[in-house]
Parts: sequence; C-alpha cells; structure tokens
Amino acid sequence: MKNLETHNETPTPETSSTPEEILVLGHCLLNPPARIKGVKPVQPLDVTGMNIIQLPCPESMFFGMRRREITKDQLDHPAYRRFCREIFRHYADLLEDFATNGAKIKILGVPKSPSCGVEVTSVGGEPGRVEDFHHTHVEGSGVFIEEIKKELKRRKVEFEIEDARRGRK
Repeated sequence: MKNLETHNETPTPETSSTPEEILVLGHCLLNPPARIKGVKPVQPLDVTGMNIIQLPCPESMFFGMRRREITKDQLDHPAYRRFCREIFRHYADLLEDFATNGAKIKILGVPKSPSCGVEVTSVGGEPGRVEDFHHTHVEGSGVFIEEIKKELKRRKVEFEIEDARRGRK
C-alpha cells in the first residue's frame, strides 16, 4: 500500500456559504453544439468567476440532436410543457433554496429560441410537408422560459430574466 502524502495547509475562513448572484443560463449559451444543425451558434458567454447554473436543453432532450427546426407554436402542447416542468423541477428547488438564503437569481435566455427565448421567440412553420420552412420572430417568451417563470413565481422566488446579448460577460 502506498503512503498517502499529506499537506498541512492552513484552512481559509469561509466568507459566505451563499453566493451573492447566481447566473442561470440557457444550455446552448455554454454549449453551442446543442443547437440544431445549420443554425448560427450563439456566441458562448464568458462566465469566468461567476456562479452559474446551466439549464438543460429541453429540445435536444425531447427530440434528440438530429431534430429539425421548430417554432413555439409547434412546441406549445401539453406533453412538451409537462416535460419542461419536469426537467426544471429540481433546478427550481435549488434556485428557491439559493434565493431563500439571500442569493440574487438572474436568468439569461437564448434570443429567438422557441423554448428558451425570453424577449423574442419564433412562430410559424407550416404543418405538413413543405419545401421551405418559414417562420417569424415575435415578442414573447419560449415555452420552457414560460414554464420557468410560472414555477418560480408560484414559489415566490424573485428573479431577473432577459435574453443574453453579445459581448455580455
């Protein structure tokens, strides 16, 4: 058996067990390959030194990585909303606990996303077989973000929420 080397380091005193701010990010803001093939990737954010929680990508989990382009109105059905609520439940528990202990919660969504858009989402996409996929961008939140807002408000968790912007740290 090998001898384990021990280090006699002086422990540093803890300053606080609760971070001042928790940044909650849409999945592809840290992992651009999660976006659908052919879509311009979002510029990843520099989160060095920040306290972050990366949300799961509901679209890639629900439809897989070989999914096609989709819009909010195509996602807006009970099964997808239920799925979004289920995958967010444990994150909501964690955020509620952080907020109760004094942390500021800030959520950054993915601009134009049908799931994770906060200020702008996409709608349209003709049903059935089409040669070209047509959609438009409108004011409003995506399905996953709507479910996140509902759940945090239900729990009375205070939070800020906006779409991520280029150049933001």
